Amino acid sequence: MKFRHSLHSRIIIAFCIFGTVLGAIFAVTVYISLDFIDDRLVDSRLNEEVENFIAHYKRYNNYPRPGSPFITSYVGTESMPLYVLDMIKGFSEGLHEVNYGTEEYHIAIQRLPDQPALLYLFYEVSALEFTERRKVSIRLVLIAGVILIFAMGLWIGWLTSRRVIAPVVHLSRIVDRSGPDNLPTDLSKAFYNDEVGVLAKGLEQAMKRVEAFVEREQQFSRYASHELRTPVTIIKGAVVLLKKKLSGEEDPAWRPLMRIERSVTNMENIIETLLWLSREDMPIDQEQHFPLTPIVQETIEQNRYLIGNKPIDIEIISEAEPQLALPTSFFQIALANLIRNAIQHTPSGNISVVIKADRIRVTDTGAGMTTEGLKPTSGRNFTGDTDEGFGLGLSIVQRLCDRFGWELDIKSETDRGTTVELIFRIP
Repeated sequence: MKFRHSLHSRIIIAFCIFGTVLGAIFAVTVYISLDFIDDRLVDSRLNEEVENFIAHYKRYNNYPRPGSPFITSYVGTESMPLYVLDMIKGFSEGLHEVNYGTEEYHIAIQRLPDQPALLYLFYEVSALEFTERRKVSIRLVLIAGVILIFAMGLWIGWLTSRRVIAPVVHLSRIVDRSGPDNLPTDLSKAFYNDEVGVLAKGLEQAMKRVEAFVEREQQFSRYASHELRTPVTIIKGAVVLLKKKLSGEEDPAWRPLMRIERSVTNMENIIETLLWLSREDMPIDQEQHFPLTPIVQETIEQNRYLIGNKPIDIEIISEAEPQLALPTSFFQIALANLIRNAIQHTPSGNISVVIKADRIRVTDTGAGMTTEGLKPTSGRNFTGDTDEGFGLGLSIVQRLCDRFGWELDIKSETDRGTTVELIFRIP
């Protein structure tokens, strides 16, 4: 699972969301409660007025005036205006609410003792209850409160996140400062035995395994440097002696001997390249500037024997004359792999090597590759399938690209061929 935001941001967002949701729930609850309480107070006031009216009627046997200028009383419906009759249509005894135009009324309907007529009390509460203007004001106050809670959540989240993730930040800085020569193998000593401590202990164990692996790789590089170079040097010396003993190019052993010489030279370059790639701290000798065109021609001639009897034409198209500042053997290793792959996957047709100002393009008209066969070339090993794919050689090319900051772009179509571009940077 890939997380989009950092731990610091997620803590702040969590506090903001929590504060906003809590504030919004509180604001809605307050708003609904205020409206509910307002209605209950009005109904309570109206009930008191009904009780006072009935008590006065029992004592004095007449109808008193309401105790509020906002309350209008009627006994029976004979004296009611038409709009009042419309408001009470269908109402029975009890408390009711009705809106008439812009005005709001709370209505109490109660039977008087020993009277067939009903008592109607109309409480006009538009001036007392929430008016629209008052509702807007209350809403603005509540919204301002939610915004304030959000801001406080942002501030508290920022303060809290700094304290909460401080151990993680400390651990990440230690790991970030580490390298192949100074791997931190005592991380757990700086942390308590909590979640971060468990993470530090796991990283510590991983660092120890990495340190052991780096040590084994360095030992292998030192041993390989001696064990591989020695037989290659012996073979090169033997080839030189055999060349002196042969009568010349007419000798039947001359061509096999030349293949041995080319293979030994290629093996020597591969050994140097692999040993250089295995050591991250080895600098690049940028004093060696060389033009690409002669190296391209030489590399093609060295690999032309791979064509055999296949009807393949190789052409060089030089559109620019770039120069690279690195050891020649490194570039030859990369280009040789591209040319060998092109020859291997082309039973017949043409192979073109185009030299541009910022790249080398190798195009063949071979069988090409399917989408599935091309997928492995996007990985690190470039193993591909048995019948199609580019093999281990392009893994070396990709590692060289990684070290030099180059790019390797491969495009292929079935039955139409493959185009590989080695895009390099020229300082």
